[in-house]
Amino acid sequence: MRLLDLFCGAGGAAMGYHRAGFEVVGVDINPQPHYPFEFHRADAMEYLDNLLELFGDGTETVWPWDVIHASPPCQAYSLAQRLQDNEHPDLVATVRQMLKSTGLPYVIENVVGAPLLDPVLLCGSSFPELSVYRHRLFESSVMMPLFPHLGHGVKLTKLGHPPVDGEFMHVVGHVSGVVKARAAMGIDWYVTQSEVAEAIPPAYTEWIGRQLIAAMERAA
Repeated sequence: MRLLDLFCGAGGAAMGYHRAGFEVVGVDINPQPHYPFEFHRADAMEYLDNLLELFGDGTETVWPWDVIHASPPCQAYSLAQRLQDNEHPDLVATVRQMLKSTGLPYVIENVVGAPLLDPVLLCGSSFPELSVYRHRLFESSVMMPLFPHLGHGVKLTKLGHPPVDGEFMHVVGHVSGVVKARAAMGIDWYVTQSEVAEAIPPAYTEWIGRQLIAAMERAA
């Protein structure tokens, strides 16, 4: 199955979908030299709009994708940015409408506080290979089962301090120890400090991807 990864960043989501069994192609407006799969530099909204023009009018009968994932910019919804009265664009509703127009299964990912519909909350505490909490919401056109949130029982390393073994890490823009940050996130390919700070742990989308594949197989 083929998955289109919009607003792809350095490939955290993509790697999870790949591990679940998808062939992944990424699209982002910024260069992504460390993206681990096929990549196209383009405005994700324009790219999707062009696909809708080509495949949404019936001229082409078979879409080149089975699923679309989108991670629109989160700055409009993050607590820190809201406290600063940010003016970042709110793209979720527009992206959702465009994804619905494709008729394909879709997933929208964003931070807590984003206006997603009936999202599943994923936290690193529920994945034994991770040592971050990093809450993320996932809205999908495919029904997702509830995922257990095991809570925050492990000590979290303070901002700016590399974690002690056994502690969870607070991975943000000014994180100390990028190698440990990659390990904490389950990222086993090279990404920079700024890239890992923006990434989704691949374990999240590996789980999401397996749910998608199972649902599509049941519907086939």
